[in-house]
Amino acid sequence: MAKDCNLKNKAFYKGKRVFVTGHTGYKGAWLAAMLSELGAQATCYALEAPAGSMFEKMHGEEMVHSVIGDVRDYDKLHAAMQEAQPEIVLHLAAQAIVNDCFQNPRYAYESNVMGTVNLLEAVRACPSVKSVMVVTTDKVYENKGDGALYVETDPLGGVDPYSSSKTCMEYITDTYKRSYLQTPERMVGVCTARASNVLGGGDYVQSRLIPSILRSIAEGKPVELRHPHQTRPWQSMMDALNGYLSLGRLAYEEPEKYSSQWNIGPTKDGIKDVLWVVEKMQAYYADTHYVVGGAFDVKESGTLGLDITKSLQHLDWEPLLTCDKMLYNIVEYYKLERSGMPVREIVQKQIREFFEIDG
Repeated sequence: MAKDCNLKNKAFYKGKRVFVTGHTGYKGAWLAAMLSELGAQATCYALEAPAGSMFEKMHGEEMVHSVIGDVRDYDKLHAAMQEAQPEIVLHLAAQAIVNDCFQNPRYAYESNVMGTVNLLEAVRACPSVKSVMVVTTDKVYENKGDGALYVETDPLGGVDPYSSSKTCMEYITDTYKRSYLQTPERMVGVCTARASNVLGGGDYVQSRLIPSILRSIAEGKPVELRHPHQTRPWQSMMDALNGYLSLGRLAYEEPEKYSSQWNIGPTKDGIKDVLWVVEKMQAYYADTHYVVGGAFDVKESGTLGLDITKSLQHLDWEPLLTCDKMLYNIVEYYKLERSGMPVREIVQKQIREFFEIDG
């Protein structure tokens, strides 16, 4: 089934007009490269790439049509979408760092809430759009801290600005679907992807786990962990983005059937605590040690897990990469980068291996 999904995505996206927001961010840069490899006509809209980011290092503006703009700027976003006339819209732009949202909640809500309103308003004004996929997070669920795996029908309720603003995105998307995008006059596939923690090469945000591990190794220092026993569903970048692409495709092909909320995460094999990830890295790097560091001001839940049964049963998608393979790919990425291989070639290599693309 999974290989069948890859074949379908390869065939479907070739030549399709796709509009992506947030392409200069971490996941967005991988998605832009993936769409380029699949032969899509991708127009991508986001803030300027941060210095030293993966998008900058791989010269992503040569791979896709890159428009620099803020999702809070409706006029510019609307103009970019009108010019692109996309068939599929994949909305990834957001303030995605939990602690940054806590320190600057106004910016978090402006970006995540009003940015989503602006995106859906632009879709509303663009008749070419046939499907919209909005990425939120596994943190939209009302977390009771009891280790339960959350299903799509469980109550929502983020308590910090990041989680709360992402929960708002769920309600906004559903409102636009019901009020404007699925009417007797128009039928657009509209879905949300509740994504788990995604790991892959090229993440340079030092507050996140993998960059902090690799930085500490390079400096010969112990890895500082905020919450070593905090449990999260860890998922490979490839599997997550392949899930997004599948949702965009299926919502395009059968909008009424697939217009709902979907957990895109790992199987139970991928639900591990932070310390497990660090200990696994020891298999690839000798002398990896850790210390418990200071926690952020924002209180993060101790346990969090996704039940992906609905996605496994109703999407022609499933996670392909085990946690071991995911971590191997990350280490390979950084080893190749340090050896001098251009970042674009590393990214293309891993995407082509995943999709079995020749060349």
